[in-house]
Amino acid sequence: ATDFRACDMPFEPEVIKQVVNVARRNGVDPSGLLAVVEVESDGKSMEIDGKTPCLLFERHIFYRELKKRQPGKLQAAIDAGLAHSDWRRATQYKDQGTSTKRLELIARARAIDVECANRSASWGVGQTMGFLAEELKFPNANAMLKFMVDGGVPAQVECMLREIKNKNLIPALNGHDWARFARVYNGPGYAANQYDTRMAAAERKWRNKIANEPDLPDANEPIDPPKTRVPDAIPDANPLPQSKTVWGG
Repeated sequence: ATDFRACDMPFEPEVIKQVVNVARRNGVDPSGLLAVVEVESDGKSMEIDGKTPCLLFERHIFYRELKKRQPGKLQAAIDAGLAHSDWRRATQYKDQGTSTKRLELIARARAIDVECANRSASWGVGQTMGFLAEELKFPNANAMLKFMVDGGVPAQVECMLREIKNKNLIPALNGHDWARFARVYNGPGYAANQYDTRMAAAERKWRNKIANEPDLPDANEPIDPPKTRVPDAIPDANPLPQSKTVWGG
């Protein structure tokens, strides 16, 4: 997973509902799981087109995936400024400050190769990396993203929980061992980006909120399940629609 900063818009109520219910039904601390969502996506589920899970594109991952899967397309991606051999702080996210720009960027990457583009972005409320698709029991990244698009917030939460379970991170999450959690979930550079301290602060906030706001979802409230059918691929690779309305970066 990777960091995604959407804007100062409110945490989506549907995201809170799904995260709290899924957490309680899976033996996961709700305040801890909400803390992960807050740091990863600010509680936003969709891009401005209303269907694409919130995303962040990683140029160094696109380089890696193309080199491994479609080497004949790598130079075109490099020439287009879409692929780097390494992570570069100065340019990594400079053109991803708004939803419109993120949609435009992923469309450009998909024009080179859909599967590799989808593998090279993090998606949804938990910012699940596309290259984890097979690890999370999907046939490919296209199928994982289709699952999220069709299933909405419940499917996004499901993918996040699959990753947490698969990496055996529930004990760290429930024990609020944020250094361990962030080291595995976010990578070895977690401390430089303060993932652990930001999650710790968010968890304390959500713990207090859950304790003092009875209108938050109850464990007995019906939960909307994600769609279980996982298609083999996204229907098409056409560029996503643009909008003049954007989210502030």
